[in-house]
Amino acid sequence: MLSSQGSFIPGCLLTNTVAISSAHAQPEFTNGSTSVGIVYELGQFGFIIQVQRIGGELFESKEEAEQYGLDMCKKWIDKQNKEKQEMKNRAAIG
Repeated sequence: MLSSQGSFIPGCLLTNTVAISSAHAQPEFTNGSTSVGIVYELGQFGFIIQVQRIGGELFESKEEAEQYGLDMCKKWIDKQNKEKQEMKNRAAIG
């Protein structure tokens, strides 16, 4: 199961299971940066596989954009966990 709980390193969320989230700020021609969050999973044979890329909003600072990217990754991982748990619950009942 994926987890959004983990250690914080600026621009990276390391989880205690199989998901890794990273975020970066994409500089724009205007004043600011667009947030980008990426979720990875550990695949077969130890390969790291990108499973989701989340484009965000424009922020004035790089730090705000990176934090928003990480927050969006956490929300996406939590949603996936919730959906997996609901599927398990339905299978156990049915």
